Amino acid sequence: MIELNSSLEGKRFEKGHLEEFLTSHGFTVGGGWDYDHAYFDYVFQKTPYYDVLRIPVTVKSGDFEQASAKLECGVPFLLRHCYQYGIDDEKDALFGIGGGLLNQFQKPTDKDAPISNKLVVQGVELLRTLDSRLQ
Repeated sequence: MIELNSSLEGKRFEKGHLEEFLTSHGFTVGGGWDYDHAYFDYVFQKTPYYDVLRIPVTVKSGDFEQASAKLECGVPFLLRHCYQYGIDDEKDALFGIGGGLLNQFQKPTDKDAPISNKLVVQGVELLRTLDSRLQ
């Protein structure tokens, strides 16, 4: 994980406005959101690594599900996860589809894999674009 400097840090926005802006720039709400916090993710690639620029937000008023919720941006950071591909072990092969349904989330082989300079440059450039356009 590498934290990146951004003028977004500490800024507050209405959730509906921030989400509309970020989704128009290729971000999605990360799957691990809760009523009081969430992440907006920009995925650079999914294979062979899962490379993502993540903007954390905390809810200052309201509930994250509400478009009117007030969010505060945290420090954006880059992540690189390295996942195993294929069947992990024989028990999954024995259970077939049922095993896949039970084990739908695979743990990364390296949840904090080294991040390339190229990815850092891409992340910094994307943040510069957001910083200059988000009001």
